[in-house]
Amino acid sequence: MLAKQCSYTLSGAEPLHAHIVVNPTGLLEVDIIERDQHFTSDFEHVHFKGDGQGMQVICEHCDNAPEEEVSLNLQRQDAFELYQMIDDAKQELECLLCDL
Repeated sequence: MLAKQCSYTLSGAEPLHAHIVVNPTGLLEVDIIERDQHFTSDFEHVHFKGDGQGMQVICEHCDNAPEEEVSLNLQRQDAFELYQMIDDAKQELECLLCDL
């Protein structure tokens, strides 16, 4: 079980960069570089929502976040890649727990 890391440029008025770690124990860790923000959210509280220009990744009940809900605007391809990494981590954890 290894954590997977990725970096994305967020869509929006000002270009922000997010460094994301998908931890196979069920946590998503996000660093917004330009704002010096770091927050975490359980996979169960991460949702994907399509909008006209891309996808929103909505993280609810985040630890260390300025608000209870944080929304990251990603390009569709980046959001799909992140979704796949989260799904793979969930399956990997489920397989490990079944083997125990």
